[in-house]
Amino acid sequence: MAYKRILFGTDGSSRAAGAGAIAAALARAGSAELVIVYSYERPEGAQAVLDIAAEAATAAGVRRVTPELRGGRPADVLIEVAEARDVGLVVVSGGRGQSHELGIVAQRLSHRGPRDVLIVSERTHRADGDIPYHRLLIATDGSATADRAARKGYDLAESLQLPVTLVFVGHPVTGKLITDDTMAIYAGDVPTDVVVTRGDPADSILAVAAETYSDLVVVGNKGMTGAKRFFLSSVPEEVVDRADRDVLIARTVTQVTSELAPGDGGIIVQAGEKLAAYLDPAGEMHLMSARCTHLGCTVAWNAATRLFECPCHGSKFGPTGEVVNGPAARALPPA
Repeated sequence: MAYKRILFGTDGSSRAAGAGAIAAALARAGSAELVIVYSYERPEGAQAVLDIAAEAATAAGVRRVTPELRGGRPADVLIEVAEARDVGLVVVSGGRGQSHELGIVAQRLSHRGPRDVLIVSERTHRADGDIPYHRLLIATDGSATADRAARKGYDLAESLQLPVTLVFVGHPVTGKLITDDTMAIYAGDVPTDVVVTRGDPADSILAVAAETYSDLVVVGNKGMTGAKRFFLSSVPEEVVDRADRDVLIARTVTQVTSELAPGDGGIIVQAGEKLAAYLDPAGEMHLMSARCTHLGCTVAWNAATRLFECPCHGSKFGPTGEVVNGPAARALPPA
C-alpha cells in the first residue's frame, strides 16, 4: 500500500474510536506508522484520551504508534501535523448530515487537506481489528486527475485484496473507452466490474455503490483545473456530504515524498511551494521547481511517460528536470 504513514484524528468519542480501529487496521495491513492526534481546547484529561487511543492501536497490532497532543482547532492541527510528518492519509470520523465536531473537521479536511482523507461513517465502524470493506468503488471520468485517484484506489484494493467496481457516468461509448483504458493501466490482477451509467454524477455514483454493496468510495478531490468533466464540478463535495458509507478523497494534484517509490516522480508541497520531486532508482531524491520555465504553469508527473509535463503549452521535462520537449528552453531549476 502506498501509505507509509497514516494519521488518525480523535476526540475521544465512540465514533472516533471506530474510525481509529479502521486506521489501525489499515496501518497494520500496510506496515505503516500510525500517528494519533488529539487536539484540545483545555488540557484537562487530554493525555488520558490520547493514551487510550494509542493503547487501542497497539492492542490492534500496530507496531509503530506515535501519539501527538496538540492545542488548537482540530482541522488546523491535523493539517499541521500531516505536513510536518509527511503523512499520506488522514483518517477521521464523519458521516452524512453530522454536525459533531469531527464531522465538521472531516468536511474542512476534504476541502483544504493537502493529504488523502478517509472519512469513516458510523455504519462501518468496527472495533474488532478487521478491515470492514468487501468491495471498493472507483469513480472515473477519464481526466488525468481521475486517473490519479484510480491509481490510488487500485493500489489500496490490491493491498487489501478487495474487488473493485469501476463506474463512469456519461455516454456509453465514451465510458467503455475510458474504463477499458483505466483497467489496462491500473487494474493489474484486481477483479473489476465495470458500470457505465447516465444521470446526475453524484446520484449515480452513490446509487451504484449501494447496488454493488461497495463499502468504500474513492473519488478525486476538488481544486483541479484543465478538463471539463464531472470531477471539476461539485461532484466530490456532493459525494462526501451525502454518502452513507466511507469515502476516500484522493489528493490528485500533489503527493508526499513518503509515497514515492524508486523511479517515481510527483508534485509535492514544501513550505507552501510546489516542487517537482523524483526519487531515482538509487533512492536519491531530486527536487526542482514545479513551475514550467516557459510561462510558469505548474507541471505534472505523467506516470506513463515518466516525464514532468506542462498542461498549458506541452513542454516536457525529464525526471531530473532536463528539457525533453519545448517550447520551454531551460531545465526546471533545482529547489
